[in-house]
Amino acid sequence: MKSEINDHDFTMIHEAIPHGDLRFHIMLHEFTSDLSRSERVSSHWHEEYELLVVTDGQGSAHINNRRFEIRQKDILFINSGNVHSLSAEPGIPLVFYAIDFGRELISSYGNDDIQQKYMNSQISEELIFRDHFRSGEPSWEKIFPLLDEIRSQYIMKETGFELLIKSDLLRIWYYLCKDPATAVPSSHRNNDAKIILIKEILQYIQKNYGRSLTLQELASRFHMSEGQFCRFFKSQVNMTAIEYLNYYRIGAACDMLRDSASSVSTIALNCGYNNISYFNRSFRKYMHCTPKEYRERITSLPSHSYKPDE
Repeated sequence: MKSEINDHDFTMIHEAIPHGDLRFHIMLHEFTSDLSRSERVSSHWHEEYELLVVTDGQGSAHINNRRFEIRQKDILFINSGNVHSLSAEPGIPLVFYAIDFGRELISSYGNDDIQQKYMNSQISEELIFRDHFRSGEPSWEKIFPLLDEIRSQYIMKETGFELLIKSDLLRIWYYLCKDPATAVPSSHRNNDAKIILIKEILQYIQKNYGRSLTLQELASRFHMSEGQFCRFFKSQVNMTAIEYLNYYRIGAACDMLRDSASSVSTIALNCGYNNISYFNRSFRKYMHCTPKEYRERITSLPSHSYKPDE
């Protein structure tokens, strides 16, 4: 069965959804997002590599501290461990499929030339792959049909499909290595500590969003002044810490409004809002409707959830 991902994406930043298993470490996700939300996939990361193809609509991708526009047929390569999220204007579709796979699926047995030159070099960042391929570019022309083939083989699961998928992944890796933009930016290596730190901050917010959480606490928890913390957070996530906290809380509230019968005031408290008026204003700011209107609209639509392949 093909996996589905829809709008229930307000999960822990370190994604816990299994992506296949060690015998065949790969997973295909098909995603159709909730048009009422701006943030379609919240910030998260995983150990697997991800190749993502936009099949309809347009939006923005955020990878580590970079933001860029994406549109139909664009391809994203998301490196292992990169913090990433997707957003789109309310009412604009953003549909895609993503192929997540473990490093060992394409690694060599032992430390041969292939492993050293093309796998270990990427792991050690001697090779830095481009993360955005636009439709019609030379590398896109090579990679797109291979991803389409992987998607088809994964769905059909005919005898020997694992061999075809592995061979296609290796061919994609070849084109990533050969892409003219593959390089080693001198500043890239200095970003590792920042990426680790922003992961810790986001995870802390997502664990504690349901209670009172202040800038003072966040800055102190991560050994910065409030000014330092605000500047660092904005540079990495493209929104302020308070904006992100409110957005995450409203996203969690949307899930509760859809999945529970709890009152709006109870949901507001569970999401860290002690003032119902402020909750309502924040909800309207992000969702362009009241919590009651959102519940009425979303419960009239087919149920959306985030489920691993079964």
